[in-house]
Amino acid sequence: MQLVFLYPKFLVFLLLVPLFVFVYFFSLIYNKKKAVMFSNFEAMERFYDIEFFSKNFFALYVNLAVLILLVLSLAGTGVSFLADTSVFSYVIAVDSSSSMSSDDVFPNRLDAARSGAKKFVGLLPVGVEVGVLEFSGDASILQELDSNKFKVNIALDSIKYGETQGTNIYNALIGADKLFGDRQMKAVILISDGQLNVGDVSRVIKYVNRNKLTVHTVAVGTAEGGLTGFNTISQVDEDILKSLAFNSGGEFFRVRDVQDFDLLFDTLMNTMNREVTVDLSFYFLIAAILMLTVLWVLNNFRFKIVP
Repeated sequence: MQLVFLYPKFLVFLLLVPLFVFVYFFSLIYNKKKAVMFSNFEAMERFYDIEFFSKNFFALYVNLAVLILLVLSLAGTGVSFLADTSVFSYVIAVDSSSSMSSDDVFPNRLDAARSGAKKFVGLLPVGVEVGVLEFSGDASILQELDSNKFKVNIALDSIKYGETQGTNIYNALIGADKLFGDRQMKAVILISDGQLNVGDVSRVIKYVNRNKLTVHTVAVGTAEGGLTGFNTISQVDEDILKSLAFNSGGEFFRVRDVQDFDLLFDTLMNTMNREVTVDLSFYFLIAAILMLTVLWVLNNFRFKIVP
């Protein structure tokens, strides 16, 4: 296990640590000498039982910790180690068209898709990169590829019904391929009810084969269908999703209940032992913000000079 830095040049800001320490102690000495020239603070301290020039080392330590955490976050600090992890990077593409508001899967297809996608992310081994996009008549990227599950789950929670009508799987796969960049092992988890009404299937299949995308399709809904938010009946179309999965070397799954998601993702876990890097910069940033909040609270309630 070893530390790695994506932007090591920012580590130069760690030189501010000894500067902060010097300025802190210098200001203590300087302010005390200056104040004593005008007032008898020692007598006032004894009388009021307070310290005007308290050597508040706790506040110093917190400030230094915040500085160090911010520098480590800027430097893109991560930890690298060997682990059993997936050989693939994934993009989760969730259908957000109006037909996904159907209630044949409780509470509705879109909510079930979000919950199932989050379960998949939770089951992934450490170090796996995941991106998120939503699609209806057009596709929108919600999260670039990242191994931070917290970020991915936030992106999944942000999926809303699309403003552009339709189900454009072709644009969704173009967006997914852009997210992968030059990665070789790339798999798309496409969660939809299969109501393709923009483009044609043959064009989609040609695109995924040309770009070497493995597409695992998840059909959410029932053959009987359910009532949408527009009071229309929407049925799942499995044929399109089956064809897309089969012709891209992926797997097809059928989901009629939220619990079905628990069973289907195990087959997608192709793991091997390799070196993985976990980015810690986001966590360092959150820790710095929390410590600044604590310091602000203490400055306002604990470390006031005048009672």
